[in-house]
Amino acid sequence: MTASAARQIIISGAGVAGLTAALALAAKGFKIAVFEKAPRLSEVGAGLQLAPNATRLLARLGVLDRLLPRAVTPDALYLQDGTRGTTLLRMALGDAAGARWNAPYLVCHRADLQSALAAAVNEHPAISLRLGSNVVSHETGADGTTVRIDAGDRIEEHRGALLLACDGVWSARRAAVEHDRSAAFTGYIAWRASLTAEALPQAFRAVLPEANSVSAWLGRGVHFIVYPVKAGKVFNFVAITKGRDPGREWSSKGDGVALAAAFSGWHPVIHAIIKAAAEQWTFWPLFQIDRPRFLLSERTVLLGDAAHAMTPFAAQGAAMAIEDACALASALAGDEAGWPATLARFKDERLKRIASVARRGNLNRFAYHAAGPLALGRNMLLRARSPERFVADLDWLYGYDGTGFSE
Repeated sequence: MTASAARQIIISGAGVAGLTAALALAAKGFKIAVFEKAPRLSEVGAGLQLAPNATRLLARLGVLDRLLPRAVTPDALYLQDGTRGTTLLRMALGDAAGARWNAPYLVCHRADLQSALAAAVNEHPAISLRLGSNVVSHETGADGTTVRIDAGDRIEEHRGALLLACDGVWSARRAAVEHDRSAAFTGYIAWRASLTAEALPQAFRAVLPEANSVSAWLGRGVHFIVYPVKAGKVFNFVAITKGRDPGREWSSKGDGVALAAAFSGWHPVIHAIIKAAAEQWTFWPLFQIDRPRFLLSERTVLLGDAAHAMTPFAAQGAAMAIEDACALASALAGDEAGWPATLARFKDERLKRIASVARRGNLNRFAYHAAGPLALGRNMLLRARSPERFVADLDWLYGYDGTGFSE
């Protein structure tokens, strides 16, 4: 391998994981080539919650300042009874989150995060971002990897020290190695929509006066999330219900009537939102990878959803991709001769972290969707528990700084 190829890392996919990895690795002195099959980076997806464990790393990458003008720093997180509309718990965020975890808690649109990452990538002299370029195959050897790129009018070959597969839950690079492995449908559907702040039903403001907040409405087998994005000009809604297995269908138009039926008996404000969003609802089946894996070989690494797609119940999907990228950059910062050992440690540490976050997500799902006596017990516990104790239980998650990444 030439000296230039030894310092080059190839990334498949320009989502959150791929763009973050490009910036983190470039900060460690690598030359990066990012290939994305989409012809342009468009406004795909919906809102994101970015906890301090993610925003801390975005700040170190020089991305946070780019994102802040388009994001929102919510004042609080509310847990609401979905049928009665009463507040079960209010957890202060805003300045309190920044003071406790040394980084802000943000909510934003996924496209705004991707745009902030892409702007930083495009300005970095060590990073090349190629759109409309699909990684169609790869071969690895003891000293590096060779990838074939379909650039539309030609096939190209590129050589590097590593290939990072950041190509999502249906990762083609993972599938090329693990032919019998695929993501599993979770049994849940995420319904997504948005409204401008002016179109938000007044009833919502009457029930929850702090509109600049994240509110999670809890109920039997379903829950409903509301928070502002786009600098507070738009409100994002996510409704989680059970649903059928749609195969590899990713997103499609949602049926507002069916969604309203899933929330039968809920507080009128939720039905007002469902009706106001009307035809905007989209239907996103939720998939997860039951057995996360980071290393396909010593020269092929999986990051983000390609490695460990998880349910959104802990609101940590994007954060885990950001942590993956920064932890990998730290692991590769030393001499290449030591990569096998450092990559093994990277894998073990990330698997433990992902497992902990997945357990928290399962706990949240159980609590959010409780019914009958379990719901009554949950409500009593939340009302009796001090917000300080609730916050303290999140220190391991939001205070995490175990990636080893620094500028």
